[in-house]
Amino acid sequence: MLLGMHVDDEEKAAAVERYGVPGVPHISTHLAQVADSRDEAVDTLLERMPPWLGPGLDGYVPVDDRPRPSRDPVGYTRRMCDLHPVGSPDDCASALAATAERTGIEHFILLVEAAGSRRATLDNIARLGAEVLPRLR
Repeated sequence: MLLGMHVDDEEKAAAVERYGVPGVPHISTHLAQVADSRDEAVDTLLERMPPWLGPGLDGYVPVDDRPRPSRDPVGYTRRMCDLHPVGSPDDCASALAATAERTGIEHFILLVEAAGSRRATLDNIARLGAEVLPRLR
């Protein structure tokens, strides 16, 4: 089961409990942005995400009969920053470890290109690999 970016750990844990199959891994999606501090990472995303996120949120169409939620791109970006590994390497590692502990999920897919440029994406991937993932082993 692939669990979405818009729900918190409690909601993910409940979904695993409801729909989990023993021995079948679940995957949790996360926004991940590494910087020297949490404030720097959040500021980067609040500046760069809303311009590209807004059109996607406006065009979202649920596949069931639910009404389309109306979401403010700045508010949604802030929520993503609050839910996900965004911040210093220690912040990011702690957030991923906490999610694994609270939900039992150990497989993660990370959205790494939220800062909106090729260079920022490559830098983010490098920092995740060099500074965050070693803290989780």
